[in-house]
Amino acid sequence: MPSRFPTAWVDAVYAASDIVDLVSRYLPLTRKGRRHWGLCPFHTEKTPSFSVNGELNLYHCFGCKASGNVAQFVMEMEKLTYPEALLHLAQLYRVPPPPTADLDPEEERRRSLRERLIEATRDAAKFYHELLWTDAGAKALAYLHGRGLDDAVIRRFGIGASPDDWDALLTHLTGKGYTVQELEQAALVTVRESSRYDVFRDRAMFPIISRFGQPIGFGARALGDAQPKYLNTSDSLIYSKRATLYGLNLLKKSRGLDNLLLVEGYMDVVALSQHGVANAVATLGTSLTPEQARLMKHYAPEAVICYDGDEAGQSATMRALDVFQGEGIPARVLSIPGSKDPDEFVRAFGAEAFRALKPQAATSFRLSRMEAGFDLSSEEGRREYAKQACRLISTLKEPVEADYYLGKIQLKTGIAKEVLAAQAGVARQRTEPAPAAEKPARGAKRQEDAVSSPEFTLAALLALRKLPPNFVAESDFEDAAVRRIAAGLLAGKTPAAVMEDAQSEEDRLLAGEIFNRLPDLDPEAAIVAAEDCLRKIRAGKLNRRIEQLYNEVKTQEGEGKRLTLELIRVLQLEHSKQSQ
Repeated sequence: MPSRFPTAWVDAVYAASDIVDLVSRYLPLTRKGRRHWGLCPFHTEKTPSFSVNGELNLYHCFGCKASGNVAQFVMEMEKLTYPEALLHLAQLYRVPPPPTADLDPEEERRRSLRERLIEATRDAAKFYHELLWTDAGAKALAYLHGRGLDDAVIRRFGIGASPDDWDALLTHLTGKGYTVQELEQAALVTVRESSRYDVFRDRAMFPIISRFGQPIGFGARALGDAQPKYLNTSDSLIYSKRATLYGLNLLKKSRGLDNLLLVEGYMDVVALSQHGVANAVATLGTSLTPEQARLMKHYAPEAVICYDGDEAGQSATMRALDVFQGEGIPARVLSIPGSKDPDEFVRAFGAEAFRALKPQAATSFRLSRMEAGFDLSSEEGRREYAKQACRLISTLKEPVEADYYLGKIQLKTGIAKEVLAAQAGVARQRTEPAPAAEKPARGAKRQEDAVSSPEFTLAALLALRKLPPNFVAESDFEDAAVRRIAAGLLAGKTPAAVMEDAQSEEDRLLAGEIFNRLPDLDPEAAIVAAEDCLRKIRAGKLNRRIEQLYNEVKTQEGEGKRLTLELIRVLQLEHSKQSQ
């Protein structure tokens, strides 16, 4: 994971960071021996299997196999990039900011400008929020109260009001030292040849907060007849509507969410939150994008789409299902009775009634939408519906699921299930033999084999740094992934640095397994244990070579073949005795 920071500064951040202290800020830890233990924050469990090694600044979960160093823990918990995680740790452990002399000048200029634009947006959010409680914000406050919001939730979301004035924000922020150019780049001010004016006027203001807690834009609802009714901040250096979700910042500390509820508007998110439904997020004036779907996947394994019940909302639901399917994210659909939106329903009937609503499977929703487009009272309508529905069923991977929906289509159309199955191309599945039991995933199998191998133990012994120079060579390792880990250790890297440099998630998990064994190894017996591992490794290599030669000789002819085979058998027997 490369960073834009000088190596010496990165090393200083790692040296200052304390993973036991850091993890303790998120979950209780109990010390047992040389490790600290707690409930894993990355999966649900009742018995602690999450191990923290303070000496190496590493963590490892015996349950879900999550592993990493102190920076990677921050990345997972706070949903940060690697450079952002380093800056977070530096601030947390009072490491001075990185020197700028070694940084790329253009990159440093962009970083500085980003920080400036974020500060301008933060000051704008404060201005709007404070104005809400004054006479100038009375209309907006009345609107919010009229929508059923109480003052507590208004403050929690930082909702505010923009005055019915052309340049109130412009005057306020330039008075604080921001330039007009900066305010234009933050999409707070519009600049024309002969005029400069606020982007937002006479609107209820909903600050858009990044997942890092930074104000980056606004969603605004007109209080009068202004058009458009809803207006969002334009894309800028700090804001991209395709890669941001409203309300996501409030989920940063959430743990163990089964799903995220995707709604259409800010008011849906705020109203649901006020009534205790705290897992809702909203898109920002656009259809769901792949970037947003992938972002949601960081927080929960499944999405539940709860858009408005009108035609536009239902069409948007179909598009969202396509996006989730394209990203491999399970999704269901929650339909509100009476075509109400979530805000209206939860205000009218309360949170318990909302939670009692049952989401619909994606395929079931698609079939329902499809059915509405045909006249099933006619023979032609039933036939055409069956063809379209079977095309959908042909995309399903599970035979049981396909069979279930074919039964539903049969009830709607009266067409025999066998005929529908043939139309969908799934009839063949019934006569084929059942597939063999699924083999373990390649990565899991390789990791399982490596964990029990002498190469694995030898790599762990290398990490102890108790072996003499040149005692072990990179060529002693045949497994490519273990060899990469050993190469890093032989080059003098710490276990934390090896984890950081892992070429793949599979390598990182394997490294976590290796380094997690360190507290169980006896440093005083490292040389003896390493000699035993090397003997087994070299014996294994020699046995494989002898076996290879044996198989090659068997293809030959004549007396030489018999004598050579006999010699190889003698060598195998003698080598077997010596290696025991």
